[in-house]
Formats: sequence, C-alpha cells, structure tokens
Amino acid sequence: MKTWAITGRIFFVAITGTLIVVAGGGVAFIQRPIGIAYLVLSLLWWSLAMVRRHGAASTYDRKQHIIVVALGVMTVPLLILAPPWEYAHFAGPIPRDGPLAYAGLTLFAAGIVLQAAAMRTLGSFYTVHLGRQPGHHLVTGGPYRLVRHPGYLSYIMSMTGISLALSSLIGLGLVALVFPFLLWRIRREEEMLIAEFDNEYQFYMKKTKWRLVPLVY
Repeated sequence: MKTWAITGRIFFVAITGTLIVVAGGGVAFIQRPIGIAYLVLSLLWWSLAMVRRHGAASTYDRKQHIIVVALGVMTVPLLILAPPWEYAHFAGPIPRDGPLAYAGLTLFAAGIVLQAAAMRTLGSFYTVHLGRQPGHHLVTGGPYRLVRHPGYLSYIMSMTGISLALSSLIGLGLVALVFPFLLWRIRREEEMLIAEFDNEYQFYMKKTKWRLVPLVY
C-alpha cells in the first residue's frame, strides 16, 4: 500500500476519534467509563475498516456501486456523530450507563472480534468490492463454518452494540435502515458465488445453512 494511502487512513481514524469526543461533549465524555471504552472500541473498529482491501471491480460490484456509495454517505457521518451526541444531550428513553450500555459495549467488542476473524480467514479476498478476485478460491473455515456471511453479521452486531452502549435511537434507526440492504446484498453475493463456484458453493450452502444469524437466518 502506498504511503499516502496509509497516511490518509490513519488521518481518517484520528479525525473520527476526535469527532466522537467532541460530539460526546469533550473531555467529560472520555472521563466516563462508557465513553472511554466506547472510544477505544470505535478506534479499533474504524481501523479495521480502513485496512480492508478494495479489490478488483467487477460487473457484480458496478451494479451496486451507486447504492453502496449513497448509503455510506448517509450513514457514516451519522454513525460517527449521532450516538455520542445523543449520549451527551439526552436522558432517555433508553437508560444510560446501566447494564444495557455494558451489554452494548460487549456486543460491539464481539462484533469487532468476529470481523477480525472473518478478515483473517479470508485474507486478501476480504474486499470492499464485490467480485471474484485474482486467484480467488472458496474459503469455508474459521467463522465461515458457522455462517456464510460473518462479515455482515459483525457489522450488524457492532452497529447494534454502538446504539445500546450510547443509548442511541438514531443508531438503532441506522440498523433498521442498513439491515434490509445487507439482506439484499447477501442475495446478490450468493448469486455471484453460485455463478463463479457452481457446485462447490451450493455444497457449502447445504453444509452451512445459516446465511447471517445462527438458528435464525
């Protein structure tokens, strides 16, 4: 990766951390146990997002590009700013700093661990662009033994955890907005994988029947 790209990603994570603290009310935010724990987890989460490879573009990816970009433009700024701002300025209706907040932090941390495991398992095949990458082969180990799309599951877990940790109604609204898109993208991705890997992927689907959430879907 080029030096300017690495610098840009580090800068993005640093700015994101600064915005979280400012939106949360400044130093007072990181003086609270929930605030500092959330900041640390957020920096880890966004750092993971920044190290993803873009991968080669494909016809599959181009069909979704406008939707992905539009959704990102709408949700990323809100996801960074809204939860800490709500945490600092509202007292309800979700209780603050109680068991639910710590459950949210735990879910957030679990989402990060799952995302890291999925990234490590797929390696260079874990990319932003949807498509078959050079030298691509089907990977079915690690968390892919349990669900077929652990990366998407980790995203839902993390977003839900963020919302609960900071008692954010806007965050929960973003989960409700993003979830149908992920279900749609999963269907398109599986159509691509069947087209690319044929019987091998269909056998994997029968072996690992849960797409996203074990015992549910």
